[in-house]
Amino acid sequence: MTIALGRRGNRRQIVCWVVGLAAVFAGTVWSLDSLYGTPAELAGYREATESGTALFAINGKPYGLENLGGVIAYEFGFLSALAFPLMGIRLVTRMTRREEESGRTELLRAGSIGRVVGVAAAVVAAGVALGVVAVAMIAVLVGVGLDWHAAVLYSVSSAALGWCFAAIAALSAQVVAAARSVTALCLGILVAAFLARGIGDVRGNGLVWLSPIGWAEQARPFGAARWWPVLLALAFAVALVGAACAIAGRRDLGAGVFAARRGPAAATPMLLRPMGFAIRKHRGNVIVWSVIGALVASSFGALADAIRTVMEDNSSLRDVLGGGSADPDAYLSFVVVQLVLIAAGFAVQGVGRTAEEEPGDRLEPVLSGAMSRWRWLLAEAVAVGGGAAIVLAVSGLALGVSDALAVGDSSAIPRLTFATLAYLPGVLVLFGIALALYGIRPQWLGVGWGAFVFVAVIATLADTLRLPEWSRQLSPLEWVGRTPLEPADLWSLALALALAIGSIAAAVRGFTHRDIPMRSGSFSITKPHLRRALGQ
Repeated sequence: MTIALGRRGNRRQIVCWVVGLAAVFAGTVWSLDSLYGTPAELAGYREATESGTALFAINGKPYGLENLGGVIAYEFGFLSALAFPLMGIRLVTRMTRREEESGRTELLRAGSIGRVVGVAAAVVAAGVALGVVAVAMIAVLVGVGLDWHAAVLYSVSSAALGWCFAAIAALSAQVVAAARSVTALCLGILVAAFLARGIGDVRGNGLVWLSPIGWAEQARPFGAARWWPVLLALAFAVALVGAACAIAGRRDLGAGVFAARRGPAAATPMLLRPMGFAIRKHRGNVIVWSVIGALVASSFGALADAIRTVMEDNSSLRDVLGGGSADPDAYLSFVVVQLVLIAAGFAVQGVGRTAEEEPGDRLEPVLSGAMSRWRWLLAEAVAVGGGAAIVLAVSGLALGVSDALAVGDSSAIPRLTFATLAYLPGVLVLFGIALALYGIRPQWLGVGWGAFVFVAVIATLADTLRLPEWSRQLSPLEWVGRTPLEPADLWSLALALALAIGSIAAAVRGFTHRDIPMRSGSFSITKPHLRRALGQ
């Protein structure tokens, strides 16, 4: 019954992750099948790819490039290294710590539900969702004529990566006492795992074995296939889930292993104002996402000089990283877009953090006094929008510093910082869309993440999927131009900024006219299946 409740309450999230990830993978496979359908084309790709060892930090080390499967695993390596862990983290966090914060876990425990059932049910539900994605991947790979043994190993190893991070999220949810802290901790572990695998592949050392991402890669499904790295990942996941269940059976409800730090006895004058309170609330997320952006920027920036050297004689790399351009700034333009996606992810998550105040029954007391609705929401908008600007600035600065150290040119620092900040209007468009969805109807907020996924696919896979130009222009990031390779289009920046302001205005108008809290269509304790779970 608990698994059914988790599936019922998070069905939209589960369906979006499963369908979206399976669809992106299918599009990638079918596109690569048309690009590398002959032995000569595969041989050319192998020669071009294996010469670019610096690129291994991004996509991983290729294995089995003699066949289409190896090309698929390599081209999809960057996205799979992030998408599968994020899916596991997001789903388990929502079904564990987020449910506990909302008070629904306490209601369930008042009935006949045990202490560890919720954690186990969340892991099972997330694991099944990842398994469905793996089945879809197997069908696609077999459909293009690949060996089914290799297809199964590749798909299961990818799902096992998600299972590992689902287990990490389950354990983190027992260690810290807030959903946002769980997410921040898991994202930090994901960045560390990505860097360990990247450094290990580039330098050929044992760091790759310290990362679950490296375990999935080392299965080598389309090369010298081996199952034991997958078994290692499964053993790791089982051990963490066991530890999470053991802690859940002993800790107090609503608490974590590490107690939340007590705040000061009296609020500062800044916290008595909506803007100051909003800044304080989002401060931790700004710091975490800035650190993530800086780490990613530093890693990619340190490789910039080596990759640009390889790109000069490698047309395949120029197509993937530089849009076909041999200009030295083509690679940096690719990296800037990845940093922009990090800032956009922060902005959309910031809207979700704002939305948590309403179902958590913290918003009504605030608005019951002299605080107006529009003032509260505008303070939140300024705090999150300003935080996105900070994440962009820190990431661009880190990229500029790392590139300056690599090439010995200090002018790269301001140039790359401003090149990254040029995308701020595009990021604000995504932020405005998410905020408008929340302001008008909170149940639609998941569409904001759908818009983010769409923009991320356009930014990273548009060339691979051979998407038409009109579809690319639907992404606000495409309006900006490819800075620093090309100057930003000022008219497009103005259009994006106007659209962002219009979206925020729509959010304020919708928020001031709707019910608070808006309970229509929400997951309420009046639902029959929840009443049955409570034994009523």
